[in-house]
Amino acid sequence: MTNAPDTEHPEMSGLQVYLRLLSYLKGYIGIFLLSILGLILFSSMEIAFIDLFGYTVNAITSLSGETGSVNVPALELGKGSTTWMATLLGGEDALSDTRWIIPLIMFMIAIVRGVGFFVGGYCMAYVTQILVHNLRIRLFNKYTRLPSQYFDTHMSGHLISRITFHVSQVTQAATSSLKIIIREGALVIGLIGYLFYLNWRLAAIFVVVLPIIGAVVGFISKRFRLLSRRIQSSVGNVTHVTQEAVSGYREMHLYGGAEYERQRMFQASNYNRRQQMKMAVAEGLSSPIIQMLVAISLSLLMWLALDPNVLANMSGGEFVQFLGSAGLLAKPIRQLSEVNSNIQKGVAAAGTIFATLDEFEETDLGTLEKPRVNGHFEFRNVSFAYYEETENVLNGINLEVTPGETVALVGQSGGGKTTLVSLIPRFYNHGDGKILLDGIDVNDYKLDNLRSHIALVSQNVILFNDTIYNNIAYGALSKCSEEEVREAAKAAHALEFIERLPDGFNTFIGDDGVMLSGGQRQRLAIARALLKNAPVLILDEATSALDTESEHHIQRALEQVMKGRTTFVIAHRLSTIENADRIVVMDKGKIVEQGSHDQLLALNGRYAQLHQRQFTDEIGQPV
Repeated sequence: MTNAPDTEHPEMSGLQVYLRLLSYLKGYIGIFLLSILGLILFSSMEIAFIDLFGYTVNAITSLSGETGSVNVPALELGKGSTTWMATLLGGEDALSDTRWIIPLIMFMIAIVRGVGFFVGGYCMAYVTQILVHNLRIRLFNKYTRLPSQYFDTHMSGHLISRITFHVSQVTQAATSSLKIIIREGALVIGLIGYLFYLNWRLAAIFVVVLPIIGAVVGFISKRFRLLSRRIQSSVGNVTHVTQEAVSGYREMHLYGGAEYERQRMFQASNYNRRQQMKMAVAEGLSSPIIQMLVAISLSLLMWLALDPNVLANMSGGEFVQFLGSAGLLAKPIRQLSEVNSNIQKGVAAAGTIFATLDEFEETDLGTLEKPRVNGHFEFRNVSFAYYEETENVLNGINLEVTPGETVALVGQSGGGKTTLVSLIPRFYNHGDGKILLDGIDVNDYKLDNLRSHIALVSQNVILFNDTIYNNIAYGALSKCSEEEVREAAKAAHALEFIERLPDGFNTFIGDDGVMLSGGQRQRLAIARALLKNAPVLILDEATSALDTESEHHIQRALEQVMKGRTTFVIAHRLSTIENADRIVVMDKGKIVEQGSHDQLLALNGRYAQLHQRQFTDEIGQPV
């Protein structure tokens, strides 16, 4: 089995991925805009404080230079929002009322700043958590609609990692990172605009430096995104190795695989560590480089600002406002450069998630729905290969099964038995040929309707970390009555052990039924199939995990259940299918023999050889 690479769609740029991520906020655009308004309001108050500080310097200078008159025009206090506010509050006597106007404006700025911080932070947290929730739900729902081939070619650890680790990476990009981008980005734009308002000639120096900073950020962003994809893939490997070691701990201890698993984990974790260190190097270099460019710009700005000719055209307050604003630029630019790595991690994670969301779902072009089928099957020259470039697993299968007939499929492992029955519920879509159910191609049935007529008990029993009752009455079967669930458990010979449990049907069975024995787990799966009462029954080694006595009882129960139902039985233990209406012998994807048990023994062919070999093995077993 190969693992598909965890990469984002190559045609989607980082900006396209991020814009698509934000498109999930369509229903919450009002709250999102309110959060942006709050963050911008918070940033603007930073500039207002600088403006107030410059106004205060001018006011102190004007007051200290007065010779008795206090009616000094407001224009002498410089320009800016504070001058406008002071004039609004104090009129022509603004300078004389400076003692109470400046504290009042400072208090007003603090209130607006606090309100902006709360509104921006809360609303941003609200919409981003909604975004992450919707993304996680859509991804999980997508898993429920993907075809079997997708799960065959992707390691389960990587699929789990996308819902856990990848979504958490998107959370970082969509919460704190997005908040910093809006807040600090608005502050940078506001400060540069304010600098141009104060002295556009001096401020023009930043226009020259910003493209250089942008080019550096763009180059580093590509590096961040590449490393982020590698880190996310490595986390998937760590998850996968851990999952296999935990689920296979018995085999690990029994076959001395502990050291092997430790080496696998070391290699997976060490690769993740190396990629994380490369990310740390990129993060560690990006911020100093950008800070150096900003420092060069500020140094040049300071050199020009201290020119006597420039000072002559600016008041003391304006000069303080200009230098204070220029000095404030360093912090938001540093924060924007540092948050870039989290943004790129989120973009890489979102790209992988979107690649999964864009995967082709199970093909369902059928329109026919039937309340119940008769169970008449025809396989007409059916061939199948799992992938186009591989050899056929089935070759020219021709088989007709009448309603209510029990057909046993036997043969060596790899002969195509399980693959053939997997085509019936369309876990895979057959290639050449046709599969007809009641004379209608299975592709013409709506997929949900087709599967509603089929019950399956496989050799790999899947149970859920829930109660026994909910494992039997699973999914659509939850509509069944308690009496029906009890009768199904009784028919599957599961009632005897269920009633011995402390909580009976309400007993929780643990992860994948770990609290039960193999035989008990399989009997619950059989009870689930019996409860469905479907006209088509598929038993894939359904009694393989049972002891001889339990198998005998359940075999008798199954014989009763199979009456009137079209049943496909896959069995390696030939003694369990001797009473089947027909036995089909498969080898290398072809039907080589078919007939009743007695007919095939009399034929003395492939079935007779299998039967004789198994009979000899059973007789030869020590007692």
